Amino acid sequence: MSKNTKSDNMHDAENNNVVRGGLEKMRTYKRRTVVWPASLIVNEFEFKCMLYDISLGGVRLKLDLPLATGTLVQIKIKDFEYAEALVSWYAEAFVGLRFTGQPAYIKKILGEYSESLS
Repeated sequence: MSKNTKSDNMHDAENNNVVRGGLEKMRTYKRRTVVWPASLIVNEFEFKCMLYDISLGGVRLKLDLPLATGTLVQIKIKDFEYAEALVSWYAEAFVGLRFTGQPAYIKKILGEYSESLS
């Protein structure tokens, strides 16, 4: 096994920054970092979780339950109404959801919180 050198670590960090920058440019909606409680309904089961970022297109949350990509769920963020979403990805206890509703509906649900997402 080879040891990671300082140069390898710097190269990895540079690559991660390039990937993140590229992803940000590809995003359709502005994203906001939050720490909000949420409830996720999968079939007839409800799970408490924590939201870590949100956009008009979807959310990233922490949930210790692997969910298959494409699973239809409902999410209740804070005290707002439920919104339908599809699981986009799951990795290391984080889940990415894509809202199935129109951005105008998500804006209505979020009210004044949506102003920073436009």
